[in-house]
Amino acid sequence: MHRYDVAIIGAGSAGSLAAAMLGRAGYSTCLVDPLARANPEFRAEKLEHAHIEALSEAGFLDQVAQAGRRYDTIWVARQGHLVEKRPSVEYGMDYAAMVDAMRDMVPDTVTFVNDKVVDAQLGEAGSSLVLGDNSTIEARLVVAATGLNASLLTALGIGRRTAAKCHSISIGFDVKPVGRDRFDFDSLTYFGEHPRHRVAYFTIFPMPTRLRGNLFVYRDKGDPWLGRFREDPVTLLHECMPRLRRLTGEFEVLDMPKLRPVDLVNAVDYERPGLVLIGDAWSTADPVSGTGASKAMVDAVRLCADHVPGWLAADSIPAARIAEFYANERKRASDAHSRSVSLNARRLALETGPAWTAYRWLRFAGSRGRGLMTDLFKPKPSDGGAARPQWQP
Repeated sequence: MHRYDVAIIGAGSAGSLAAAMLGRAGYSTCLVDPLARANPEFRAEKLEHAHIEALSEAGFLDQVAQAGRRYDTIWVARQGHLVEKRPSVEYGMDYAAMVDAMRDMVPDTVTFVNDKVVDAQLGEAGSSLVLGDNSTIEARLVVAATGLNASLLTALGIGRRTAAKCHSISIGFDVKPVGRDRFDFDSLTYFGEHPRHRVAYFTIFPMPTRLRGNLFVYRDKGDPWLGRFREDPVTLLHECMPRLRRLTGEFEVLDMPKLRPVDLVNAVDYERPGLVLIGDAWSTADPVSGTGASKAMVDAVRLCADHVPGWLAADSIPAARIAEFYANERKRASDAHSRSVSLNARRLALETGPAWTAYRWLRFAGSRGRGLMTDLFKPKPSDGGAARPQWQP
């Protein structure tokens, strides 16, 4: 029997960040995961503004950023036209590299248990977790950061409600320009040209050792178009974005595209003493929104900074105290923003009515206006604004 203040189930982005924060704060913590290192997955492949903000608040941005490739400018195209060269610091990195960087931040005072939790008994004064080897862990607080694996939560009677089945499909692959060393841009975000193409957007960005392309579409999992795309991705890319070649020139796809359908899912019947859900265990996000990993990070930061100290200072942690986390203003704002962007992005890409058509052109005008203002006030080389060398593969 091993006793801890906090037991965290799952060492993904949310669980690892929570373990790093709690271990640094001096709480007796264990982190349980069946994998010693993160499993390569086609998931979040960028650190964007919200990720950077959460990691900065937690004090771990510098360590995680070292696993990625920084870029500072994004070309934005709408309606098939380049409208903005947006200054924006982001980092491209593999999801596994990001998670492993977070795991490496967990201090040695945190116990890593390389096993799976198969059962749990929850209580206000403490909970017991049964591992696959039949050993037991006791903890004052259990944090479920189990991601998309719902088996333990299902065993505890916690349900999952699907808000939108196959809300979007993410497609990822490596790319390379033909006949030259690099593209003209560091990163490109190219929004769908017309609703009939069912494209949210296509993005190209640098990873540490290669260039990555991500395409986000709204199609059914059984759509024959997906099979055609895997067979001839370059042809299909230009078919669904006819003006793309104007910005990219010719390029090739270097590997078999990976497809990831995403459902929007929420936890239900989750009120339990001594147990809190974070990240995808609480609710999933649409990758189109770019908020999946950042929402999980916000959950971890808010939980550890705003709630765990008070909970552990009390004699018990009833479900009513756990509810304080779910009602946290900044967490709720993060959740609401993620879901709102997910739903609106789909309508923006697919709706054909006059109101949504006008809205697309309004966004076009807004981006064009920002682009003109950026060009107008861009520092000249004589003012210390010499151009930054472009990324080279």
